[in-house]
Amino acid sequence: MKTIFYFANNYKEKTMKYNRRITVLVLITVLLISFFMPAGSVSAFSNSSSKTSKLGAAEIPGNASATDAEFVPSDAPEINAESAIVMDLDTGDILYEKAAYTERYPASITKVLTCLIAIKQGNLNDVLTISESVMNQAEEGSSSIGLVAGEQLTLKDALYGMMLNSGNECALSIAENIGGSTEGFADMMNKTAALLGCKASHFVNPNGLHDDNHYTCCYDMALIGREAYQYPEFKKLISSQTYHIPETNMNEARDLWQENRLIYEGNGEYYYEYSTGGKTGYTETSLATLISFAEKDGRRLVTVVMKCNPTTESYLDTIKLDEFCFNKYRLCKPLLDYDLNSKNDKGALLLDNYYNDINHDVIKYYVNRDYGFYIRSFINDEDINKRITYNASHVDNIAGTIDFVYDGVTIGSTDITTDVPYIEASSTDALKDQKIEKEKPESELRDKILNIVKILIVLIIIVLILIVIILLYKWNMMKETKRTIKYYPVKRDLRRNPELNKENKKRDENE
Repeated sequence: MKTIFYFANNYKEKTMKYNRRITVLVLITVLLISFFMPAGSVSAFSNSSSKTSKLGAAEIPGNASATDAEFVPSDAPEINAESAIVMDLDTGDILYEKAAYTERYPASITKVLTCLIAIKQGNLNDVLTISESVMNQAEEGSSSIGLVAGEQLTLKDALYGMMLNSGNECALSIAENIGGSTEGFADMMNKTAALLGCKASHFVNPNGLHDDNHYTCCYDMALIGREAYQYPEFKKLISSQTYHIPETNMNEARDLWQENRLIYEGNGEYYYEYSTGGKTGYTETSLATLISFAEKDGRRLVTVVMKCNPTTESYLDTIKLDEFCFNKYRLCKPLLDYDLNSKNDKGALLLDNYYNDINHDVIKYYVNRDYGFYIRSFINDEDINKRITYNASHVDNIAGTIDFVYDGVTIGSTDITTDVPYIEASSTDALKDQKIEKEKPESELRDKILNIVKILIVLIIIVLILIVIILLYKWNMMKETKRTIKYYPVKRDLRRNPELNKENKKRDENE
């Protein structure tokens, strides 16, 4: 019984000692981690999500912050369309809108989204074979370039047939080739629209033939057009007046003609000299729809009008709106010649306690000099006030903001940073399938590398501590084993075994 109590007490004491050692080591580890990972740093083990930026043309940083401007000012032109919008391609500013978020049937301007996906996902030299399924889906009497089942042509030819002559069978064949089926391609269309930030869209086919569940709005179509316009292939498609499809395996050569009247010089009142192309649409339900693009004096606009009657009014409405926006609005860049640091002295800045308690040099601040927003043409730059606000501390290199105020209304805002801001070009065409990554400021990159080094140091320390714990455990077990052997000598074990004891005595007698 004494032996049992001895083992119980010995085991309890040994366990408590071992647990105390583990607790001390864990506390040391936590202190080391706290030392190497200061407050505010991003841990590799945390669940906090990092900031990401969309890479489509619908989210181009570096210019304006989509200010509301004056949507329907008193001097805006009267238009026939029931819904309309004018958006700047570079900044995303909305210069005019009329029921721009109301759901409408788009008709064939749907093909702009089909074209965008085909350019991004397909190869222009791919050969398409027109299937029976495609011909069965094509409505008799709808827009067509006369394709037949079994006919072969390239994706490039099909795109021209779809965008110039609005060939519905071309759109269906493109959808089948890219998405596997009309339904599969429609899923791609809806996912793309969602990624671009569309608010009131649902697509069920690639050509825009009427379906109650196939709808969008002017704002969404402007976003889609803004994205597509970044691709040179798209710009070439919508600006071409004619295209020649060579002879195929089942048809003679064909010449196609652009249906958009805005780009034909000498077309009377429907010609617009600044138009760079677009896409028309019409069904009996949707009435006339039109998405068009225009460039003037370095400014680029996308204009969408929906539900016009008659069709020709869509051209006249577009010309009226583009002329109004080109003439009545201008892009203001109030920071081009602005020196923020001339006002950055010790008396002007509201520095936090850390900076106030030590001797320091005045911090150098930066702003995006290319930042801009649209204002009405009659507003002078001098009438726009700059309201500067500094943060108590710097988070992610953001030191504060500059708000631009006109007549008591904030019409723009941009960050003040402690690093030179990276400005992406907003007018260059995106290359096909090219992934554009925003360059990291040097200090941000340095901080990330430093954090990674700290994490590696912590991991190495943890591994070393685990090795020490294992070695201590083994040493402790060895010590206990020796102690046990000493406490229970061999002779005692022999006395407990009669047979071994007899053999021992006999050996002793013989000796």
